[in-house]
Amino acid sequence: MPKLTKQARLTSSKSRFDGNGAFKQVPAILVLAWPVVLEMMLHTFVWIFDTAMVMRLGAREASAVEYGAMILFGILNILGALGIAVNSLVARYTGAGNMPRAAQVGGQSLMLSLIISFIYMGLGLSLGKPFFSWIIKDPVTAALTVDYFYTNLFSGVSLCLPLLVAGGIIRGTGNTRVPMLVALIMNLYNVIGDYLLIFGHFGFPAMGVKGAALATGSAQLLGALLSLGYLFRHKLVLPFSLRSMLPLRLPVIRQVLKLSFPAGAEELTHSGSRLLTSTWITALGPIAFAANAAAVAAESFSFMPGMAFAIAATTLVGQRLGAGFPRQARDSGYWACALATALMSLAGILFLFFPYAIMSLFNPPEKEVLQLGVLCLQIAAVEQPFVAITMALSGALKGTGDTRSPFQIGLISNLFVRLPLIYAIVYLFHLEITYTWWATALQYAVSALLLLARYRRVKWHEMKALPASPGGCVVESRRLDAEA
Repeated sequence: MPKLTKQARLTSSKSRFDGNGAFKQVPAILVLAWPVVLEMMLHTFVWIFDTAMVMRLGAREASAVEYGAMILFGILNILGALGIAVNSLVARYTGAGNMPRAAQVGGQSLMLSLIISFIYMGLGLSLGKPFFSWIIKDPVTAALTVDYFYTNLFSGVSLCLPLLVAGGIIRGTGNTRVPMLVALIMNLYNVIGDYLLIFGHFGFPAMGVKGAALATGSAQLLGALLSLGYLFRHKLVLPFSLRSMLPLRLPVIRQVLKLSFPAGAEELTHSGSRLLTSTWITALGPIAFAANAAAVAAESFSFMPGMAFAIAATTLVGQRLGAGFPRQARDSGYWACALATALMSLAGILFLFFPYAIMSLFNPPEKEVLQLGVLCLQIAAVEQPFVAITMALSGALKGTGDTRSPFQIGLISNLFVRLPLIYAIVYLFHLEITYTWWATALQYAVSALLLLARYRRVKWHEMKALPASPGGCVVESRRLDAEA
């Protein structure tokens, strides 16, 4: 069996949690979560840095970057369900000690992501301009959005999907530090590129929106190359090679897609909802849209713990189930949820009492943008505990291989809560942007309660390990009473 990294050994079910005791759950979760928190912090910092710098160009430029990025990365995040599926599967096989199978699942997923990326790039190049020209009524904003979108595609952002999949493979082995280091390098590169290209420094041209796109796209390319380099060079951790990627093996592809489709549909639901509501918000004018974009960027600070503990929950639940410890798998999800809720509630307190200081980081030229953004951020404080529960329990359920329930709950909360409320706010009652944030807070509350109810109904003692090959199993699942 290949030698695991120190971090993977600490979080693996057999070495880290052979006995009972909840006190061992928290260190195992934190070992996985803290690098992800830093990684998300880096991504969020760059997003906020982009937004703050482009905001100085004006409301139209800020709206163009926000809308273009929403379409570009929204679609990539939907396709990035491959990364969620491979994280869950690799974690299960790692927990069972079947590293060759883990490498095979990872390789097939990575090859599939490369194929999808080339298709996505071709469709984006042919459909981007007519779409943005149709959906955005202001011709100046539409033209800026097209520039941002195409420059990103040409500079390498389409390789974001292989980057997500490679990160999922590495995290599935219990190693969250390498994706963090990759994020550190690529985001540092992105920040430097923004500084040089948006306004023009040290002899570089002032490219404005195009400069922001060029820095972002080439940073994604750099991150993908670094992640692939790690997978191919560190075979003691995972026996990864070109033979893992080619030829394509349909049984493995079907196994990955079985988990990917519901996860992708879940992200499609959320991204589609955000896209649709953002399109509606454009009807309120560029000031309201810019204020919403700035508040969303500021709120994203609080999402880091939720995302981190969701990834930790997916990995730990999968590893413990793969090793045959269903009760510890269940408790890992609860502890991840508790820690995420505590940290995100603290963020909510900051949003409530210090919104002006946070929003001032963006320094928008229009004072109305700042004032509206402050009010939106204070409302965001209310939804923080519900966002934490939603993220963490969704990740825990995906660790069990259940990607369908998070999708179904997300669909319900969007179709029956968020979308009808925001439509009524914008088009029927013509209210200001702050009311849409109350609608979003209510949506997260509904999602959190439904996910908690679903997680409590999981029949942990019936959980079985994933098959290692047709007709076989990695390890026989143990019952709850066998662990006591």
